[in-house]
Amino acid sequence: MQATLNPAVFIDKEEELGTVEQGKIADLILLDANPLKDINNTRKINAVVANGKLLLRNDIDKMLEQAKDQASRAK
Repeated sequence: MQATLNPAVFIDKEEELGTVEQGKIADLILLDANPLKDINNTRKINAVVANGKLLLRNDIDKMLEQAKDQASRAK
């Protein structure tokens, strides 16, 4: 937690940032496995919280598919 709280304290924004609490600004990636045990676990994304919106694995997969479709049409 210190890795996120200390920068918030340094910029005097600990009331808004730095920890996961109701009312604070936080983007999160929720993994299915511990990345400290194996760095490849960073690819095992279960969900993302971005700008206050929860994106489940199915939502992320749909977004990736749409991005691939748009990229292939742009060629």
